[in-house]
Amino acid sequence: MARNGLRRFVILAAAVTLVAGAAAVTTAAPEPAVAAAVELTPPAPTGSHPVGVTEVHFVDAGRVDPWAGGDRELMVQIWYPAEDSGSSEPAAWMPAGGREAQRDYLDGLGVPARSWRFGPSHSYPNRPARQGIGRFPVLLNSPGMTDTTGWSTAQAEDLASHGYVVVAMNHTHEAFAVHFPDGRVERTVVPLDSPPEVLSDVLLPNRVADTRFVLAELADAAAGGSTAAALPAELAANLDLTRVGMFGHSLGGSTTVQALHDEPGIRAGVNLDGPVLGSVADEGTDKPLLMLAGGRSPWYGQPGWEPFWSNNIGVKLPIGIAGTEHMSFCDQQVILPVLAAAGLLGAEAAGDAVGDIDARRSVDLQRTYLRTFFDTVFAREGGDILRAITLLAQPEVVPHG
Repeated sequence: MARNGLRRFVILAAAVTLVAGAAAVTTAAPEPAVAAAVELTPPAPTGSHPVGVTEVHFVDAGRVDPWAGGDRELMVQIWYPAEDSGSSEPAAWMPAGGREAQRDYLDGLGVPARSWRFGPSHSYPNRPARQGIGRFPVLLNSPGMTDTTGWSTAQAEDLASHGYVVVAMNHTHEAFAVHFPDGRVERTVVPLDSPPEVLSDVLLPNRVADTRFVLAELADAAAGGSTAAALPAELAANLDLTRVGMFGHSLGGSTTVQALHDEPGIRAGVNLDGPVLGSVADEGTDKPLLMLAGGRSPWYGQPGWEPFWSNNIGVKLPIGIAGTEHMSFCDQQVILPVLAAAGLLGAEAAGDAVGDIDARRSVDLQRTYLRTFFDTVFAREGGDILRAITLLAQPEVVPHG
């Protein structure tokens, strides 16, 4: 498969496609010096709480890593409402592996390597969790195929600023690059030409197992177990594991839907332009599920996306956002239009990835729908999910069916 970008559609049965990433880091040819590199900065969160961020190393002792053998190890990135105190500088936008993946992706699109640079995020590393506002609902996050945590920072920071804890999982040996505290860097070993059954029979169940394990580690932390010590001050005690949701992009959306089916502790999910794979495609779920699709999504008409999902008894809301494309549902919606406006990326290449919708509008719509859905599910604002989503009634958002 040609390597001119991190994401590629992988052909599945019945013409279903998934977006895939590059298999290895490559070194771009040296670029001429650029006088003023474009600084890339995520949009500011809209909530009232400062945002903290941390990375945690979890080891699932006894579960064999399907790609490398030995115990399964994960790096997890967590955003949360934080205290105001402290003079620390904001964290970098994306952890090291995410920045590697971003550089490789833009190299593949032909963006000169020295023409841009990362600015800071809006999150502060390891600040104490905010006190006096009650316990926080927890939202698990699964990135797209070969993507890393940090590629959905705009969504995660906004949710944290509104009182959520967002827990994003690097799926080791599938994610582009994962940096561990001891200096190891584990890179993707998933071949881009893997047959379709690898996605449904290997990647999906492994991702769901990662999700189950991380949820168990959070439960241990909330109960005052040893995992609590790995989290910033006061965070473990303020996790509300009676209110757990999940969201993900692309294969992360697929993971969300299957985990919703498999895990009793996950109460609701949002699938951001991913196909419905695994047993849930036939069996459905009895839990609330919001599905946001790109304007030209290939998933419509496929199992799980059709208006009347066989055997599904939960509230399902499949809607599309006009003017978006598949990569609109992660931080590329923020990054690519800036580079295109600066003349560093062709308008056609940017449009193919993130569509022609205004980037600020796209980000605002995604943030609003994510927050409204979870606020309603967790009874922060009423309880009628269908009514709450319907009342948003934005002109770009079109119900499926």
